[in-house]
Amino acid sequence: MKKQTYIVSIAVSLMTLSNIIPVSAGVNDINYSKGIDTLQKADDNQQIKTKASLEAISLDNMEKPSIDITLGNKLPLTGYFTRNVTVGNETRTVKVYIAPDTTVRDYFTVLTVPEGMTTEEFLKNSGWLDIANEKSEGLFILEPGDNGWGTVEEERAYMEQAFKLLRDTKYYNTFGLFYLAGYGEGGTALQAWAMENPLSVISSVFVETRDLDANFIAGTGAKTFSENNGISYSEVPVPTWFVNNDLNSVKNLVEYWKAANDVTAVSTKSPSGLVGSTVFMQDKDSESIVTSYSDVLSKVAVLEKGDRGIYMKGFTKKMYDFLSYYTRYDNTTVNGNVLGVRPDYEAMGVEVKKMVLDGYTREYLVYTPDSAPKKDIPVVFALAGNTQTARVFFDASHWWEAADKYGFMLVVPSEQYSSSTEVTWNVNYDPAKQDDFVFLEEVVKQIDEDYNIDPGRRYLTGQSLGSMFSNYATTVLPEYFAAIGTTSGPLLRPAEGKIDKMPAYLLFGEHDLWSWDHTEDGPTKNTVEYWLSRNGLGTIDDAVVTQKDRYTTYTWYDENDIPMYKYTQTEGRAHNFIVSEVWELWEEWFSHWKMDTEGTRHYTN
Repeated sequence: MKKQTYIVSIAVSLMTLSNIIPVSAGVNDINYSKGIDTLQKADDNQQIKTKASLEAISLDNMEKPSIDITLGNKLPLTGYFTRNVTVGNETRTVKVYIAPDTTVRDYFTVLTVPEGMTTEEFLKNSGWLDIANEKSEGLFILEPGDNGWGTVEEERAYMEQAFKLLRDTKYYNTFGLFYLAGYGEGGTALQAWAMENPLSVISSVFVETRDLDANFIAGTGAKTFSENNGISYSEVPVPTWFVNNDLNSVKNLVEYWKAANDVTAVSTKSPSGLVGSTVFMQDKDSESIVTSYSDVLSKVAVLEKGDRGIYMKGFTKKMYDFLSYYTRYDNTTVNGNVLGVRPDYEAMGVEVKKMVLDGYTREYLVYTPDSAPKKDIPVVFALAGNTQTARVFFDASHWWEAADKYGFMLVVPSEQYSSSTEVTWNVNYDPAKQDDFVFLEEVVKQIDEDYNIDPGRRYLTGQSLGSMFSNYATTVLPEYFAAIGTTSGPLLRPAEGKIDKMPAYLLFGEHDLWSWDHTEDGPTKNTVEYWLSRNGLGTIDDAVVTQKDRYTTYTWYDENDIPMYKYTQTEGRAHNFIVSEVWELWEEWFSHWKMDTEGTRHYTN
């Protein structure tokens, strides 16, 4: 069989430094039209199309698309697809819709199809298809079996297998945490999945569903997390909206989620956004770890409504607005699971920039808050962890909230393809891939050209692989940054190159991938000792140790009593990024450093 290739053809303007280059990918393409997409598979010029009738293409046994370096961060396939799900001796199906311009690790909404209509009728009549196209996001559609939806127990097995396919990265790659919109009997089973997987649910809406068994609710809610058995499943806030013609039919679930979201006893009537729902807001004094480091309040809303309007486009738009108000980051541990407000790029003025380097289409985001000065703007360059695009890290890290408060520009360069559905940083100078150090330097130069920034107040940060890349970048491009401060990424190979003295800061979690004990042999100790040697700061034992909240910080001062290196241990954190560390990095580190025109760095209190 000949190798299949999947290519996108769409006229876009891509920026390479100061030149604008129109890019088109060729003849055998995925052509975008309004509403329904057309998929063309380049294999002996044969074409497979999803027509206006929404005919799904099977992904089962299809080859994984090859890398197309002209796509930037977009997924290689768009359109309407079907996949088989095996549950015991039964074969069921799920549908997947990937809208035009959907990117790697983009948001997906999980839907359950109500009985009495086909999946295709539901998608078009409800407006979910229109929303996916407008927002360039994905839909994952759970479907009833031949005899309709089964019992909750039967459907839990189906959903467990279906979500494995959703997390499969062969043809697409999701944000990793999901919006849920459950309708009818399928939605009832989806409620059980949400209870069992609260760290993976950003927010949820349940329409015309039923209560779950009281013993199941109590037993699931009492489960605790292995990494922190002091927190139960029933203590994880998940914004949830119940829409039902008889709210008594879901009263146990409503009470469960009210407790999980730590809401106040006093409710309010919502404005038009939730069409008159009764809303219970999370207590402002809530001590939930999930909302403790972000300026967000969760909520539970209930609406007694059961007419056909709940399946129409206008109401679906209300559902999406409720869901997409929120974002969430990291489902690997409750210690790092953070609920937050999802940034609205258009309303905020976030610029999605592109440039072409060596044939690679590269993307980076630029956010200049209204609080930034008109000139001499400080800039933080933030690098995501492995597999994360700039959009994922922009939303999840909440650096934009600190930018709003303190008036600095935020620039988030994006990784390049490691496969057609995954991205990474080329930390190890793989000659088969683009040089990411060149990319970072070109982004810095382009920012200097396009904006009135302060070149003496550029700062570099990164998480995990982004932290590693940032540290190595200081051996290639130290002259561009006044200071570096990163999280959860040590040096895994020797750092070779320039050795300018440079202020550096590293934060590690108690349950990180590498030991947080910097006195124990391993990558963390190697990284600390590298910076102590580079900055001439003596030995590990020369640190001044301070304690604040969950942070233990080790600081090494030079001969002028300037803190040139800091290492912080964060209690309870795993290998993830938490919002509080954004504030720590800006308030306690970056904001104190400035570099003069001679390249000398100055520290001020």
